Amino acid sequence: MAAMGAAQAGIEVLDDVGLPVPVTAWSMTSTPAGYRVVLQELHDPWQETWFVIRSDAGDRFNEIEIAVDGPAAGSPLLVRIEGARSIGSIVQTGNAETRIDHVAVHEDLGRVEAQSIGTLVAGRDITGPVIATTAANPMRGVVAVQAGRNITGSVLAQQGRIEFIDAGGRIGDPDDDVVIRARYGVGTIQTEAGAWIDLDLRTDEGTGRLWRLLSPRVAGRVFVDELAPGYGSDGTCRIETDVLEAELRIRTGLPGEEPIVRLGDAGLVGRILINTGDVGGVWSSPVHLGEPSQNSFTELHGPAYPAEPAAIGGGSVGVVPFRMHMAACEPVSGSSLPMPPASVLLRWYGPINWPEGPPVHIDRRTPPGEGGWEPAPAGHFLFLPVHGDPTALSVEGAAAELGFAAGWEYRLRPAATLVADLPDASHVAMDDVWTVVVDGAFTCPGDVDGDGTIAVSDLLVLLACWGEVDGPLARASDLDEDGTVGVLDLLVLISVWGACGG
Repeated sequence: MAAMGAAQAGIEVLDDVGLPVPVTAWSMTSTPAGYRVVLQELHDPWQETWFVIRSDAGDRFNEIEIAVDGPAAGSPLLVRIEGARSIGSIVQTGNAETRIDHVAVHEDLGRVEAQSIGTLVAGRDITGPVIATTAANPMRGVVAVQAGRNITGSVLAQQGRIEFIDAGGRIGDPDDDVVIRARYGVGTIQTEAGAWIDLDLRTDEGTGRLWRLLSPRVAGRVFVDELAPGYGSDGTCRIETDVLEAELRIRTGLPGEEPIVRLGDAGLVGRILINTGDVGGVWSSPVHLGEPSQNSFTELHGPAYPAEPAAIGGGSVGVVPFRMHMAACEPVSGSSLPMPPASVLLRWYGPINWPEGPPVHIDRRTPPGEGGWEPAPAGHFLFLPVHGDPTALSVEGAAAELGFAAGWEYRLRPAATLVADLPDASHVAMDDVWTVVVDGAFTCPGDVDGDGTIAVSDLLVLLACWGEVDGPLARASDLDEDGTVGVLDLLVLISVWGACGG
């Protein structure tokens, strides 16, 4: 049994049965910022050594240092802190097997760092960071972090798990995301006012699971291996938020028949990316926006849905390999245009990238719907990203006289260089095809390639079609319409050399 010790400054340090801890096992000093307590030695070796720090007067603690050394196992050290007004930091510096079992403060709680952390409760803010330093262990980490108001510091169990994070106000803020890490997953994250978080649970050696995320607004990033119950949890997984501004990445799938992701009406501002590891994950659980009783209720099913981004909040849901979002392309696939467009905007259900080379093949034929497809003239188009929309690709003319031309039907298909902008860089769906018809005919004799000028590119096309007319480009090159591309057509082309109408 522990020897008797004396309380100091209204603060008691007791063992688990309420007896004073020997004064040789701890010390306390007063600082301008509050009391500094140091726990120095195991007072019950080879048993559970408890330190219960009790302050009935609501004292402020600047620092509580756990400087106890001991065996790596067999002599666990447990710490409980009750009644403090606020604590600046609780830090383990010794090597004893340590668990901060429970901490409750009336106001604010700062840094907490120890091998294993139980429940932390603050009446106002938890400024953190909260760090569990446990070695790889699916049963250790952080049990609960609960703030009556805000959580503004990181919550980390890099080699363990986190069971519960709860804020009566917000987690993070629009200018500073709270970092959350846990190799063996996170149980529940919930707030009353919003969550600005950097949650990354992806791992090759743990579980990477998230069970529940409940908040009026979620921003930042939420990267998980799967949405599934963790250790000790049961029931349906849920992500419920009025507005999802975050990028939610799920390495596996979104399986099941019931909705796991439930958002507010037009609440999908960010993106939901499914099967980001390209591991064969499916998307069968619909995404709900609004309530089924509302006229504006939307249910999204994958892998391709017709709802336009503006109707759901501006964001998207996509499953790897990403499909082209036909309804969101501008113009819509299959359109017939009276004049050549200056540019075409193609969109996919997830972010795309093309590290090198043209991202799409561009073919054309004329008259529309007749004859075979031929590649559009090389070098006539530019492929540009769209600022603020990583799901989009702009196809534009390489110069004022180049690009889409009247009298052609165009077909755009993904090339092997177009990939999902994700670490695994999986190809997009390769069988998607977007088409458009540009009405009109060749109004400028000699403009064989339809780019608005008669130049070397038209001469090369004409020479390539030399002989009998047998295709769309050959018909365009037959300038004298005698059924053969020959010298007379070459002379006509040279006579009208230059810009159309020039």
